[in-house]
Amino acid sequence: MLHEVQYFYILIAFALSLLVHYLVIELTHRKGIFLDEHDKVQKMHAIPTPRIGGLGIFLSSMFMLNDSQGGYFMLASIPAFIAGFLEDYSGRISPEQRLAIMCLSPIMAFIMIPDTMLTQWPMGRVPAVGGILGSVFFIIALVNGVNFTDGQNGLASGTTLISFLTLAVLAYVLGDGSLLYICLILSVAVLAFLIYNFPRGRIFLGDGGAYLLGFMAAIIAIVTVQRYSGAVSPFLLPAVVIYPLWEVLFSTLRKSFFDRISPFRSDDYHLHQLIYRNRARGKGYRPAVFILPAQVVTAFFVILLHNSAAGLLGTMFLYVLLYCTVYVHERRVDGLKNRIARA
Repeated sequence: MLHEVQYFYILIAFALSLLVHYLVIELTHRKGIFLDEHDKVQKMHAIPTPRIGGLGIFLSSMFMLNDSQGGYFMLASIPAFIAGFLEDYSGRISPEQRLAIMCLSPIMAFIMIPDTMLTQWPMGRVPAVGGILGSVFFIIALVNGVNFTDGQNGLASGTTLISFLTLAVLAYVLGDGSLLYICLILSVAVLAFLIYNFPRGRIFLGDGGAYLLGFMAAIIAIVTVQRYSGAVSPFLLPAVVIYPLWEVLFSTLRKSFFDRISPFRSDDYHLHQLIYRNRARGKGYRPAVFILPAQVVTAFFVILLHNSAAGLLGTMFLYVLLYCTVYVHERRVDGLKNRIARA
């Protein structure tokens, strides 16, 4: 399905990602730039850590350019990456400014890749306007979901790697060599980053990396559902990225109706943060070890049941049920610890 030269490009992309991340780690510490503050609400590391892991992934993903569709994907991703990278550089870009820049990415995708308009919905086909709105909502939700999980070793990169590999298997099953190549390039780029990020957390994705990976996972999933509407269920879309997508939806509902705070306000009550405080014993990689296996199991059933609406709905229901059960338990444990500490 892939040409021999594409296997070579995949290998070189992995090597380039390894090299760039090594250089980033060395240079940022030497120059004292692009280092993440360790005293933010959502940060769990004790020492300043480079936050531009997305740079190595972005550069190594350039090997997608030798595929016509991959080239369009790469071009469309540039505004999303820049929006995050500017925040990583200055820390002074407002959420509104980042959102405005990021929204250029889906607009470019709609122009260059019509299949990124999500017109295939579970109830049937919707007009282009509905498809555009649905795509923008899904992309922004997923980008933020991936960004929420960055800062815990292996979590953000691990969840997107699982999604890319799942989509790669589906592309192989569906006989789409172009999507398979794109997914494998992204997978090896993320895998190389993970070597430095997990378990020691020597580098983080940063907003640039999180926005890039969230955007790529979103549009690849949308294209898969749109292009193969007769072979895959529309419910594949949320199922293949269930963890980061549910993380952002659940957090929005939790903040709005339970914690009574703005859904845009940062807090430290995400599931991975609760697990870190309750179970990790200071080891930043443990939340990923606790959380990601459930997504791996889910991915297996997503591949197995990719054309079954009932099967995918059931799989997502069980995942959400497990997530909510664990969350409620960990929130109670955290609250008990706080009461004991104040006593």
